[in-house]
Amino acid sequence: MGAADLVPGISGGTVALLGGIYGRLLAAISRFDMHLLKLVQAREIRKAWNYVDGLFLTNLAIGMISSILLLSQVIAWLLDAQPLIMWSLFLGLIMVASALLLRELYVQSQLRKYWLFVGLLVSVSLANLPILQSVEGFSGLGYLWLMAAGAVAISAMILPGISGSFILLMLGIYPFLIARLAALDFQVIAVFALGCGFGLLVFSRLISYLLKRHTAAVMSLLAGLMMGSAVKLWPWKYTLSYRLNSAGLEVPLEQENLMPWTYSQITGADNQLMWCLVVCILAGLVVAKFGRIQLQDLAA
Repeated sequence: MGAADLVPGISGGTVALLGGIYGRLLAAISRFDMHLLKLVQAREIRKAWNYVDGLFLTNLAIGMISSILLLSQVIAWLLDAQPLIMWSLFLGLIMVASALLLRELYVQSQLRKYWLFVGLLVSVSLANLPILQSVEGFSGLGYLWLMAAGAVAISAMILPGISGSFILLMLGIYPFLIARLAALDFQVIAVFALGCGFGLLVFSRLISYLLKRHTAAVMSLLAGLMMGSAVKLWPWKYTLSYRLNSAGLEVPLEQENLMPWTYSQITGADNQLMWCLVVCILAGLVVAKFGRIQLQDLAA
C-alpha cells in the first residue's frame, strides 16, 4: 500500500481491496472514537488495543511507512528511467483488479450499472484535470494548506481507483512532498501526517457507513473509479506543456494519451510495445493469482 500510494494513478485502497483487508482496515480506523477514549481514560489499555485491532494497524503502518521511506527515491528513478515499462506495470495491475471486482459484483448480482458509470466518469474527469504549479515551500498558512491537502489525499488513498498521489499532483504539492520525504524533513512530514490522520478518521466512518448500508452501489462506484484510472496510467503520452520544478528542471504539466505507433511517430522514440505488453500481462497475472475480493467481508 505504501509503494502504491507513492505513484500518481495507483491507490493504496486498491491494494487493500485485493489483499482482502479493506473491510478490516476501515473497521479498525473507524473505531478511533469516544468509546476508545473512555477505555484509555479508564486505563484499560489492552481492551483499547483490541478494540482498534492494534496489532493489525501497527503491522500495516510499519509496512507502509517503511515502504514510503525506502522506495520513494527508487520509484521516482524507475518512473524517470523506464516510464513506459513502469506505467504498463501499473496499468496491468489496475485492469485486472477492476475485472476481478466486476466479476465478483456480477456473480453476486450486485452490479449497479448506474453507479459503475458514475465512478467511471468521476475517475476519467479527475485524470483530465489540470495540474497546478508546484508549491516549493510552506510556512504559516502554508502548513494549514499542507494539512488540508493531507486530509483530502488520504481520503482518496483509501478509495480503490482514486490515487492520493494524483490528488497531491493536481494540488501542486506532490513534487515538494516527495522531495521532503526523500530528505527526511520530519517537520513537513509531521504536518502532512496530522492532516492525513484527521481525514482518515472522518472519511473512514463515512465509507464504512455507506458500505454497510449500500454495499452494491458503493462497490459498483469503486469499480468504475478503478476502471477510469486506466486513463491516467496509459503509458504512451505526449507532453503538451511543461513546468519548472524546484531544481529548475522541466517536467510534464499537461499530457495527451496516444496509441503506441502514434507515440513513435510524434516523439521518434521506441514505443517498447512488446515489452510493455509482457509486463502488463505479467502484472495482471500476479493480481489474478493473489488478488481476492470478498464483498461480504466489506459489509460486515
